[in-house]
Amino acid sequence: MRYHSYVFFTVKNSLYDTVTSKEIAYKKKFLTIIQSDKNCIVYSYVTLGFKSNTSFLLWIQSDTVESIQLLLNTIRKSNLGTYLKITYTLFGISRPTQYSNVSPTELDTQRKGGAYLIIYPFTKTQEWYMFDFKKRKELMNGHISIGRKYPQISQLLLYSYGVDDQEFIVSYETDNLIEFQTLVMELRQDKVRNYTKHDTPIFTCVYKTYEELLDFI
Repeated sequence: MRYHSYVFFTVKNSLYDTVTSKEIAYKKKFLTIIQSDKNCIVYSYVTLGFKSNTSFLLWIQSDTVESIQLLLNTIRKSNLGTYLKITYTLFGISRPTQYSNVSPTELDTQRKGGAYLIIYPFTKTQEWYMFDFKKRKELMNGHISIGRKYPQISQLLLYSYGVDDQEFIVSYETDNLIEFQTLVMELRQDKVRNYTKHDTPIFTCVYKTYEELLDFI
């Protein structure tokens, strides 16, 4: 899908002061809202313990930005939604990559099945944009070749120019955080790293089904 919003939530402690039967009913309604939405794809992840002020993530995809907002508005107005607070958001758009002809189609954005999702926004330096395209492509070839050494780690690149604070959002799916860390260590040594202005915050997220997610709320 074309539009993506990574929406991070925290849970208000007051939820746990409610009657257990109400809490269960609230969670069931929350589940129904997500499952019944026909215009969005939603993947759920737990972030508890990895970043302050975030408990879980909803990765929401749609072909219209309005559909994303409508879903979030419905969640916000639900009983459970009154106990949730959005603490961080990242918004981006899928586009064809400029530097690789063998990358997956930009609309192939479904979750690939990794147990972990690592997300971070990043922005390039102005110096990067002063290079002509040929020079930028040449520099990116080294970056791309490193990534190809780890075919078991999938990557999704979203463009945020003009629609969010960062220029890009990159996310990786992996079943092995040690392998992913090794990949990042190699990428840090590549020349193109010189032209990254900033690439934080980094979010590490653990995939959960909707039902599993509710156990963490």
